[in-house]
Amino acid sequence: MSWKLLQTTLSDANLDFIAGHPFIYHCHHFNLFLEQTVDDVFGIEQGNLMRVRAARSSSYHFLSHLFKQLDLTLPAERLSLAQEMFSTLGHGRLHINADETGGSAEGEFLHCAFTWKEKYGAIIKRLHPVDSFAAGYVAGTVQAVFDSDYNFTAIETECYAMNAERCHFELEAELDEEDVELVDEAITKIRVKSPCVGLQEQRIVEITKGLRGFLSGVAGDERGLVEAFGVFVTRHTTNYYNQLSYNTIVYMQATHPGLLPIAEELIRESGHVCVFNTFGGILYSPEWEGMVGKVTGNLEEIVSSCMAIARALGFGSWAIEELTEQRFVLRTGSEYESPFCAINEIAPKQNNAYFVQGAAVAIMQLWKAIDWNNRPELNQELYKQLFKNDASWEVKQSTSLAAGDPYTEIVVTYC
Repeated sequence: MSWKLLQTTLSDANLDFIAGHPFIYHCHHFNLFLEQTVDDVFGIEQGNLMRVRAARSSSYHFLSHLFKQLDLTLPAERLSLAQEMFSTLGHGRLHINADETGGSAEGEFLHCAFTWKEKYGAIIKRLHPVDSFAAGYVAGTVQAVFDSDYNFTAIETECYAMNAERCHFELEAELDEEDVELVDEAITKIRVKSPCVGLQEQRIVEITKGLRGFLSGVAGDERGLVEAFGVFVTRHTTNYYNQLSYNTIVYMQATHPGLLPIAEELIRESGHVCVFNTFGGILYSPEWEGMVGKVTGNLEEIVSSCMAIARALGFGSWAIEELTEQRFVLRTGSEYESPFCAINEIAPKQNNAYFVQGAAVAIMQLWKAIDWNNRPELNQELYKQLFKNDASWEVKQSTSLAAGDPYTEIVVTYC
C-alpha cells in the first residue's frame, strides 16, 4: 500500500490527515516567524531545544503510526520512507546514517536553512543553526525506525544558513520526554462541530474545490522543496505548530504573567505573516487568475477568497458570519488550534485561536490597504507598513471550540 492512500480529509471541516495525523500547509515566512518568536521568548538555546523536542515528538508519533498502517517492519524500508516523506512534504533532503543507538545525518536544501538564507542572508549573519525541525525529525525518525528505547535528540553541527556547504546532525540519547498529548484524527472528530454556513458560501465552496484540486498535485521538487505562489511551502503536522505556540503561552503564564499579552500578540502576528505572504501570494498568482479571475479588490471578493484559501490549506471551514467595511465576523466549526488546547487543558480556552485571530485582522487589512490595481510587491517593507505602523483593526475572540462552544467566533472591528 502507498502512503498516499492514507491521506484523508474531514470534508465538512476542511481538516486533512496523513495516517491519522493532522497536517496543514504553511509558508516559509510563517515557519521562520513562529520559530523566531519561540527564540525571542525562551532565548536561543532553550528555544532551539523546545523546537527540536516538539519536532521529535510530532515526527515520531506520525512516522510510527505510518509504519504500522503500512505494515513496514524492516528498518531499511522504514528509513527510506521517512526520508521520502520529508522531501515530499517540502522540507528538503535528508540522508540519515544511524542504528538503534544513534548516528548522524546530512541535510541538503533544508527548508528553514535555505529559506532563511534566501530571506535574510544578504543582510544578517547567522550565528546559530536554524534547522531545529529537521533535527527533531531526524531524532524522531531513528526512534520510530528502530523501535528504540532511547529518546534521541539531534545536534546541528553545521548549517547552510551559517554558510556551510550542507547541514550536519549528530544524534545523542536524551532522557527528557514530552508531557503533552498529541492530536490525531479520532480526537479531532470528537472536537469538530457542525460547519458554519455564512455569506458567499457557494463561491467559497467552488473556489475551495479548485484550490484543493491544485494542491493535490503539490509535492517536493528534486531539492525536496515546494515552491509555489511566490513562497516556499511545507506540510507540517499541526502538533508541531501547536506545541510551539502553546508551550510558549504556558511558559509565560507560569513565569512572566505580566508579559503574557506580548507573547499572545506575537503568536497572533503569525496569522498576519501567513495571510500577507501566502494568501496574498495566491491572490497575486497567475494560477489564481486562471482559475478564478484577476482580483479587483472588492471587499466581498477578498474576504470570501481568503475563506476559500484557508479551507484549501486545511485550516478549517472558515465562514463569513458578518461583513461590512467596519466589521468582520468569522465563524468556524473547525480549526486546528482548539483540539490541542482542549485535550491539554491549556488556559485560556476561551481565547485560544491566536492564529485565526491574527489571520482575520490581516484579511481585512489585505482588503483595505492593498492597491489591487497597481499590485505592489508583497515585500518586508510593505508588511511593516501595513502591520507594524498601522493598528487600524481590533480583534476579539467571542466564543471557542476549546471551551465547548458550538463554534469559534472572531470579531474584527475598525477603530
